[in-house]
Amino acid sequence: MMCTTASEDFPESKELNEKSDDFGDIAIFEGSVKMCGTEALEDGLLVDPDKCGMCGGPLLVSRMLHCLHSFCEECLDKKLVGEGGDAGTVDATIDCPTCGHETKVGTKKLAALPLDVTKTNIADVSNSSSLHCTSCTAKEVAKSRCNTCHNLLCNHCDSAHHYMRCFESHQVVALEDMRKDGIKITIHKPLECDIHKGENLIYYCNTCSTTACNECMKNEHKGAEHHAEGIADSEMRVRQEIKALLSESQSKVDQLMKLSTGLNNSLEELAHQRSTARDLINESYQSYKAVLEKCKDEALTKLNELYHERELIIMKENDEVGKTIGNFEDARSYTTRLLEISTVPEIMYLKKTVADRLLELNNNTPKFDETFQIEFCTDFGSFEAMVKEHFGTFRTEKSRESSPGVPALAPLTVTQPLTNGCNTSITNSSPISLPTSMQSSFDGDLSGNMQNFALAQSPPLPQVNTAAAASAMPGFSSIAEYNLAQLATLAESTNSAATSPTPPFNLADFLTSDTAYKNLASLAKLGLNTAPTTNPNGTHTRSNKVSPMQIRSKFGQLGPNKGQFNSPHGFCLGLEEDIIVADTNNHRIQVFDKSGAFKFQFGTSGKDEGQLWYPRKVAVMRTTGKYVVCDRGNERSRMQIFTKNGHFLKKIAIRYIDIVAGLAVTGHGEIVAVDSVSPTVFIISESGELIRWFDCSDFMREPSDIAIHGKEFYVCDFKGHNVVVFSDEGHFLRRIGCESITNFPNGIDISDAGDILIGDSHGNRFHVAVFSRDGCLISEFECPYVKVSRCCGLKITSEGYVVTLAKNNHHVLVLNTLYIL
Repeated sequence: MMCTTASEDFPESKELNEKSDDFGDIAIFEGSVKMCGTEALEDGLLVDPDKCGMCGGPLLVSRMLHCLHSFCEECLDKKLVGEGGDAGTVDATIDCPTCGHETKVGTKKLAALPLDVTKTNIADVSNSSSLHCTSCTAKEVAKSRCNTCHNLLCNHCDSAHHYMRCFESHQVVALEDMRKDGIKITIHKPLECDIHKGENLIYYCNTCSTTACNECMKNEHKGAEHHAEGIADSEMRVRQEIKALLSESQSKVDQLMKLSTGLNNSLEELAHQRSTARDLINESYQSYKAVLEKCKDEALTKLNELYHERELIIMKENDEVGKTIGNFEDARSYTTRLLEISTVPEIMYLKKTVADRLLELNNNTPKFDETFQIEFCTDFGSFEAMVKEHFGTFRTEKSRESSPGVPALAPLTVTQPLTNGCNTSITNSSPISLPTSMQSSFDGDLSGNMQNFALAQSPPLPQVNTAAAASAMPGFSSIAEYNLAQLATLAESTNSAATSPTPPFNLADFLTSDTAYKNLASLAKLGLNTAPTTNPNGTHTRSNKVSPMQIRSKFGQLGPNKGQFNSPHGFCLGLEEDIIVADTNNHRIQVFDKSGAFKFQFGTSGKDEGQLWYPRKVAVMRTTGKYVVCDRGNERSRMQIFTKNGHFLKKIAIRYIDIVAGLAVTGHGEIVAVDSVSPTVFIISESGELIRWFDCSDFMREPSDIAIHGKEFYVCDFKGHNVVVFSDEGHFLRRIGCESITNFPNGIDISDAGDILIGDSHGNRFHVAVFSRDGCLISEFECPYVKVSRCCGLKITSEGYVVTLAKNNHHVLVLNTLYIL
């Protein structure tokens, strides 16, 4: 479980922690608080160092494992017997319940484990009325304590610690000051030898790397081969050795942190690469499908041509046969009549004429020996082999190892060819180069935002409009056409990933073509799928699928340079839909265009007027473009106004606000701020006058963001898992959302049509629920391609792109949706 300390959001407490380190072994334990809300939640897990991690009780006879985790001796003994059965073997081991590290104890059992003397040998004497000096034998009353040698000091010893050279590096603190500051006063009991009871450990054997008493020096560590010295004489050297190990371990931790960051980035980029490859596969399929459609149409056209050619020939021959039959019938009819009614002279007279005609017909009977045949021949096996060969292959970093002149990459996966011989490749080293149709899927400048992709050459795509592909809605003349096409694609798709519609698309064709009924049916189906239902208790239930959001761009990383962030807490959209980010721990405001390109920054670190000290929220006045920035200054909260170019104008004192959780500006230029500690909404004029305020603590637990639409204020209730709507006078109107849909909401915006978009990042995935103004669930979206932690805020651009700020990931996300404006 990831936990953050209070000092992460409040540097003053970090300074206090650093100061407390100066008191040596005077322990001030500060638990880590789990951050699940806008501020630290109270249900965080606090680790008590005085409790046993196995039984939960006080540490009794604390034994330390090799991993430096300590537990009760009795608990360890039970675990040793329970897990090992025969715990007296040479190979007997104990697995740490905390970290799982294996500690070998062998036949000595628990005697092989050292006592945790930092817990067992320290006595708390804070409440003792009379403390005596432990540095000398005079037993006088102590007045101070040395944090270096851990002794209570009387007046003489205190003076010696202040003036003698041998004590010049020792840190001495007055007991009165310690009591006044509430600091625990402790003394260290002498360490006794485990072998010789009653003997204190006063020597250190360098040969055996262990402490020893007087008796040990006479027996176990006797002889010239044992190099021993007093513990005090070894102190500096031992401290230096341990500090050197600490320093080395810190460098290792730093390396591992960098490695972890790199692996997290690789995981994100890998998800991006998968998304890009999936989109290209879908594009390729649509392109090849279009080629097949064209082949089908051409084959059908050719079939009709062949059919009509033969049809005409057969019809002509059939007509000729019909005429011949008619001639035969006429000749035979006349000849039959002649034979029946004519006299012999008459027959003889017409004999030659009749015979010539019949002979002519008999000798000239048309003969049609030609047969006609139309047969479509196809080789499915060859076609299937060709498609598999040319559809596409996957190229990974392993593929580069066999390519001469190309540097090999660190192995992540093995090469898994889908087919053989494709020109499409995806790597994690070259800048992205997308085909025109693929650019239409992402719609923006990807070169600076998704740098670890490369798509070398796309398959042939039909009728690609280059100019349209570069626009915000490629291939569409209006946002309505774009959204209808997206909805039709979504309704018919069985794939969980959202794919871009296949251009070209025309609204008239959509409504009048042969597939209009199918398209409209798809839209109707989509409407049925997204219709919410309501239980008898009034809670929402999901009957629709959560639609995926594609990443349009992602920019920013941890650092102090331009375009980098350090725990940014808030952002807003400017007059030209620039993205203005409150870079909290870098004490500045950064301005980017909507594609993520850096424009400028303002603010210097400090608490004076015009300087910025941990800015949390920023908003823009729509009429003038001025920036309203909430930071901390010398008080808990401060509000400052800057020009649209970042020049300081004035300070507004807001001592009545503890922590600003949401900031917005009304259409009339009034500044609206929400206090998350005492849920209250304050309306402030630009001149700094508090116009009015209203308490909303009866209706919500912890505000996290606010949006304004007309005369209604929409406030996210982070711990209440919904949005509470108030009038501008503070009257409660209604609630929107519930825990199953709007879980820990931390961002809200309202479209021009009045639909409410509520964002949360619970479960490390950014999720958006869209509601109508009356609270009916319209649709849901989620970005499954990147894990985020603590998203702050949500804004929707005029194109329908959703923008959010991943505070703990130190970057800004711009996402595509299928949302209709």
